Amino acid sequence: MADILAQEPDLFTQPTYLPRVTRRDGRAIEEALAGPTLFNKGVSLAGAVIEATYAATDPPLLGRLREGGVPRLVDPQTTRLTGERFLTIQQFERLPYRTDTPIRVDTPTSSSLAQLARAVMAFEQQVDASWYLTAALPLYDQDLPSWLQHNDKLLEASCAANSAGDLDRRKLIAQIAPGHNAIGQPELIVNRLADYPIDGVYVQPLRMDATRDGVEKLVQYVRFLRAITSLGVPVIASRVSAFGLVLNALGIAIFDSGLGEAEACNLANLNRAPRERETTGSSARGDRRIYLEQLKTTLTGRNATAILENRPLRSRFVCSLGCCEHKGFENLAERRRQHYLWVRDHEIEALRARPTDQMRIDLVYEQLRDAREAGRVVRRALTALGTAGPNFDHIDRWIAVLARETELSQAA
Repeated sequence: MADILAQEPDLFTQPTYLPRVTRRDGRAIEEALAGPTLFNKGVSLAGAVIEATYAATDPPLLGRLREGGVPRLVDPQTTRLTGERFLTIQQFERLPYRTDTPIRVDTPTSSSLAQLARAVMAFEQQVDASWYLTAALPLYDQDLPSWLQHNDKLLEASCAANSAGDLDRRKLIAQIAPGHNAIGQPELIVNRLADYPIDGVYVQPLRMDATRDGVEKLVQYVRFLRAITSLGVPVIASRVSAFGLVLNALGIAIFDSGLGEAEACNLANLNRAPRERETTGSSARGDRRIYLEQLKTTLTGRNATAILENRPLRSRFVCSLGCCEHKGFENLAERRRQHYLWVRDHEIEALRARPTDQMRIDLVYEQLRDAREAGRVVRRALTALGTAGPNFDHIDRWIAVLARETELSQAA
């Protein structure tokens, strides 16, 4: 599969969206790839990120992606091994490198880390990943120097194992899971990564929510990603949803997100003990979210339905892509994942069609400005009907991030 990457340089240099595939997404992706009719092509994937717990089940989708020549990256989910939650999740039992107890800052040894790194790569080879994505542990703010050392040993062992023994040589993508302090000191990461023969960097922060975080935090995150690009390797930003379009405009070519989720990075929430998580779970759990391109927002099913059932508003959100062309808005919640994939692919194609960085910045700025105005119209209309409309304040923050970073680049 390394030959595929050699034939696809645009994967690393042009705006690229990688769907994050879980057990909930397989059928939606299969249907989107198939196309709406016999005479229409399906959605085109530049690649995909597959969670290891899903890949371990050997789903039919893996064969479909392989047949279609779609490059595949497998997230080993090793950051989850530092919490207790994975011990209660049956899907983790299928992973051959699953530990019997949570990994703490004082428990790893050089040999255990080397074994973990190699076992992860062996699993990725078994499921025929196109790249190796290295095992990684969280860079927690507490005891950051120790966690940095653990990750250095994992990356060193991964580089040594590539093409050694029974492992084929493949492109190696280093994974990092930075906390607040690590993001605030990008030189800590850049200086370390510069010492290794890697082909890319996959960044999955410990806590990041692009629709809720403030401008300063988002700017710091963007600058962290841009600092890594100084190594001359592609950077993949994980779980950023529509904020990935802003990153694309700012030169971060690749991002991933789930299909139609209100996506955020929150390892603490994922690692929470089961009883605690159940008692603090969202009351809106199960509310099927829908992404509306004109708002650049994934809305709760309740809010999306209120918009689409309002005749004056609905005309603003017509979708003519393969997901909706022959179906209109009927049962959109049932095919929300296919809809998300089609729309995101359409957005990325529009960015790729702009030949210069400035043209891409202008396009994303125009789209965000239109989304801000559409959001105001939606809120006014729903408020007049006695319904509390959704909040679109994140659009203003994204515009501010884009403006700040554009001014910085122009000044440089």
